[in-house]
Amino acid sequence: MDSEPDTGIEDAAGPSADGVPTRSHRLRNVLLVVVGVITVFLGVVVGSYLFRPQPGARSISAAAGAFAATTTTAATPRAFALPPAGVYRAIGTGFERISSPPNTIHDSAVMPVSVSYLAGGCWRWHLDYNTAHWHEYDFCPLDGRLLLEGQRNSLTWDFGLTSVTNLARFSCDPPSPIVVESPKPGEVFDHRCSGTNTAVSGTSSAAGPAAIVRVRDVRVGNRSVQAIEMTRHQTMSGGQSGTLVETWWFATTTGMPLAGSRTYHLTTSSPIGSIAYTEIGSWHLQSMVPAVGGR
Repeated sequence: MDSEPDTGIEDAAGPSADGVPTRSHRLRNVLLVVVGVITVFLGVVVGSYLFRPQPGARSISAAAGAFAATTTTAATPRAFALPPAGVYRAIGTGFERISSPPNTIHDSAVMPVSVSYLAGGCWRWHLDYNTAHWHEYDFCPLDGRLLLEGQRNSLTWDFGLTSVTNLARFSCDPPSPIVVESPKPGEVFDHRCSGTNTAVSGTSSAAGPAAIVRVRDVRVGNRSVQAIEMTRHQTMSGGQSGTLVETWWFATTTGMPLAGSRTYHLTTSSPIGSIAYTEIGSWHLQSMVPAVGGR
């Protein structure tokens, strides 16, 4: 019986030199390439996350540029004198931390503070903890009181290949008194603000007592400034839940914040479960005279 002629072409499923079918060889090579690509990708992702840089300090000159770009109206004081508009220098320490994915940001040692005037005798106070995190408040005088009308804060988290920015906008209703003409230790005011976060669904509300602890002198640079020491204990509910504990020192003549400390513990629901947020820090002003501006 004649044998089939040798064509010189190996069967696609035929054995290779090591006895393993050629098709299995190809499949194994493809899998090795896929595994290699995934490994490299994961290495890039993990590496960029582990070695992500910390946000740097917001420089006084950068804050001055932002201040110059704002529309500062003419000063129209009412019950209280206005603090000079401009950029001040504060020093402090602190951090912000989330539990998942784990990330921590450290505040800078030097923190620019900006004051700009708004309409109606109101003014805006802005503090840069670093290049990734800032907080600002709007104060307005009314009937012998300086009121907190609203506040905003922004925090950007760097996760290596991507970043997430959360901008919060809160209005206070009724506005909470910050400074009164005749402050009395033990006097308590209601504090309630509500608003939204760009990275958190739903509306959040912060409510609780704001209490005057005492009136005392605070050292700011080479000056002694009379200040109202006030504590605020707030409970957050809605899109975020938790507690906000703050201590502030406000100049009695203007309401200018001279120093502050904060401890925040918040929880946010997400598709990956509850995310815990912690923020702890303090700061104090170094001079009553702006480093830039002063008008």
